Amino acid sequence: MSKTNHIPHRNLPWVLGSAAAALALVIGAGLATAGPRDHGHKGSRALPFEQADANADGQVTRAEADQYAAERVAAADMDGDGLVSFEEAKAQRQAKREQRARDRFMRLDADGDGQVSVAEFQTPEARVFARLDKNDDGVISSDERPRQRMRHREGRQQQ
Repeated sequence: MSKTNHIPHRNLPWVLGSAAAALALVIGAGLATAGPRDHGHKGSRALPFEQADANADGQVTRAEADQYAAERVAAADMDGDGLVSFEEAKAQRQAKREQRARDRFMRLDADGDGQVSVAEFQTPEARVFARLDKNDDGVISSDERPRQRMRHREGRQQQ
């Protein structure tokens, strides 16, 4: 066995940890990046499984998973060296956050003037309020509040 292919036993945990971190980075990039295989999903909303399913047959083969991983690394690899540095991953994540913020802003900016008025901001809020106000009394009572948010807040108060 050549020395270039042999990993000393004492380095194996480090190598496996590095491989796990790289896999997490690839999966994270997949969540943050919408690729050419969105199968009708908007932006990064497609699940990694659906993005990896190249032929949309409801199954992901080893070849599809490998191709998906390669595409995610390539999307994050800004300098083309075949590797993703922390800085490249951070830059990609920041770019995706900015794009999502821009998209949300544009959805709020109903008249397209580059500014969001109180009325434009209130429109989607009014829809949410109306959906939560089950009895249409103009008040969201504690039994109408979403349970998930209540549990989250209760957990934060106990800390």
